[in-house]
Amino acid sequence: MKKIWISIFAIFLMTFISCKKEDKIIEITTGLKGNVKYGIGDCMPVIDEASRTYNIYNGDLYFILKSDIDHLVSGGFDELKAMSIKKTIVNGTLEIELPCDTFLVMPSEVYLNSDYNTIIIHENIVLEKDYKFWKCTSY
Repeated sequence: MKKIWISIFAIFLMTFISCKKEDKIIEITTGLKGNVKYGIGDCMPVIDEASRTYNIYNGDLYFILKSDIDHLVSGGFDELKAMSIKKTIVNGTLEIELPCDTFLVMPSEVYLNSDYNTIIIHENIVLEKDYKFWKCTSY
């Protein structure tokens, strides 16, 4: 009888240990998915894009409302970042639920206001876009 109880206990223990809590996967329905790369180097003389070396980005990415740029009083980029949606990117993977609006996507180290990093988010659409950001060390 003792062997039966030990066997039952061992089976229970192995079952309990092998069951791990599954991470909740939340599928986004309105937002942005993609990959982010980042590079740093000279900008003068102008370096051909193909010659630049980019790495997988790890850091904060900001989603700044395009309309906030028009209302910026003082404080510059730091003020914009404080008013924006922030997402920490790990291993270059970007996946974020966003409200419908027009945003500028920027890493914390690079201010860029162009069509390249402007996105328009529409209801029930997940935009797929990859980014490469370059930080200039000389002009």
